[in-house]
Amino acid sequence: MTQFNHAKLFRQSCLAAAVSMFAVQSIFALENLSDASLAETTGEGIALLPENFKMVFQGPNDVSASSSYNKAGLVDPSKYDTGFIRIIPVGEDYTKYATSTEDLTKKRTKADIFIYGLALSESDANINSRFSNKGFTWGSEANPWLFRAGTANSIKQFQASNANSDISYLGIEAPLARVDASEADNNIKLGLWLDAFSRSWNSNNKVDPITGAPVTANAANDTDLLKDQRIRLQLVANGLSLNGSQVRLFQTQASNVAQQNKTLGMATLLRLNTNDDPSKLVYANTTTNKDLLNAKALRIGTQATNDGTAVTPALDRSFAPIFDANEGLYLYSPNINLVLGNMYQPFILGSEGKNIILEVTRIPNVPEIYKQIYTYYADVEKGTNTEYKGSTCNVASCGTNIVTTGTGSSIVNYQGTNATHSSISIGSVTRDPVTNYLKANTALDSTGVVFRGSGTAAPVNLGSAVIDGVLIQHLKIKTTGL
Repeated sequence: MTQFNHAKLFRQSCLAAAVSMFAVQSIFALENLSDASLAETTGEGIALLPENFKMVFQGPNDVSASSSYNKAGLVDPSKYDTGFIRIIPVGEDYTKYATSTEDLTKKRTKADIFIYGLALSESDANINSRFSNKGFTWGSEANPWLFRAGTANSIKQFQASNANSDISYLGIEAPLARVDASEADNNIKLGLWLDAFSRSWNSNNKVDPITGAPVTANAANDTDLLKDQRIRLQLVANGLSLNGSQVRLFQTQASNVAQQNKTLGMATLLRLNTNDDPSKLVYANTTTNKDLLNAKALRIGTQATNDGTAVTPALDRSFAPIFDANEGLYLYSPNINLVLGNMYQPFILGSEGKNIILEVTRIPNVPEIYKQIYTYYADVEKGTNTEYKGSTCNVASCGTNIVTTGTGSSIVNYQGTNATHSSISIGSVTRDPVTNYLKANTALDSTGVVFRGSGTAAPVNLGSAVIDGVLIQHLKIKTTGL
């Protein structure tokens, strides 16, 4: 396995360098290295291992020098989660279509988004809390995060006239997911809440360079930052794992399409998994089913029991809202595995004038390329065809498994990273171990998508869902009007 060999050699070389440094006699002074000696030096990458990691965005109005979560006696420390990221999307200029000033104010083509309380911590049994105040360890010494350089061998892109060539890339790779799922990798809680406003074209969107907030001193001075133009919600993902995810950046090969010709290409595998075996998830249609209520899930809620004192805390440093403990949309055991581009079919970032293009390039009618991407679905009549290398990524399998070197119990099987098809599953889902196909459970006690109200309102269970074997033939997103 290339990644582990590189990481192991990298750690060994660092250790050897450290030992030799301490072993030299003190009479030798440090000397500059010549360009020739530097040219002979090679580097594999950097291994990262977050241990006991946790973070939360809190505002400058915190009650103590440290986090309010460590302050004794606070009933709800989450009300201080008001540190924010501000995003100001601006649409096309519609002033030429306005017939009057009043008409212009109705053209709501701006937005103002404040993402508050962004938090990462160890998962717990509370799907309502955004932050558990517990640290988590992400990966291991044998299976860390890697930021490294690598080479993909004998690749052809875009057209038949391109010769197969080696492509160098720069990659960031999360720890690999284990085949036996024995590693405690579903242990992350992600939380945030946000305020998003719809604003008219002629509204003021200036930013205070110190605080990042609007320059308006309070809501009364900005008629566009009003509650009736706002959506407020809380998002909590409990039991999350990103293991197996990776992003690789490289220069694409020559192409007849100008925006694809020798530009920035990406091969992206995004894995957001919460449950290694969701087939055992069952649902009791009652409001007292607390085990399911606190299960591994993605929850989005909009009902606040205490809405705070202002339109949004960025204006006057008011407290964060407190959300209802039950209300919201619950996606139980979501397992999302998305393939956005690969070395044979790049996901590119390009431009046309001032406009930005995001494109998963079209799969060409070139056997050397499409046979590396397509899957040959075998049956009794067709049999198998090993020329087609494509496969589907899900929570249990993601291409060709990787076996580390060693003997006996030291051998570890990791899931691959070379799948070309995507899958999305929510709730109670079964997997065929031979074909790797996913199937949503149809039994009455299966669950997945659930809407819950506040108080004693009966929940609405829509059951489980699966989208399996998704292949992006071509996807293009382009901005306009810039």
